Amino acid sequence: MNDSDKGANRLTLSGEVISDPKKRTSPAGIIITRFTLEHESIQQEAGNDKKVNCRIVVVACGDEFQQHIGKGKAIEVQGFLSYESRDKIETRLVLHAQHIKELKHQD
Repeated sequence: MNDSDKGANRLTLSGEVISDPKKRTSPAGIIITRFTLEHESIQQEAGNDKKVNCRIVVVACGDEFQQHIGKGKAIEVQGFLSYESRDKIETRLVLHAQHIKELKHQD
């Protein structure tokens, strides 16, 4: 299967970090940080404005993201979605960050 057959899985989402980031180090020595991102915006749907909000867990691997991640920070995350399974019962989508940039708050 070549890359064009695999399908697209890219997401860009901006929002506020609403949980204290939890860090751990993998057995390979990679820093893994998890936090919750809350997004709010107005989107167009069928010609009408729709207020949109969501929360998603973000997983960021590597230390290059650490300066941008902190509770209360406004950020933009680019990455891909994947299922995360806990206890083989609960399954949820998680955003795996490939790029994170800090945004200025729009108060």
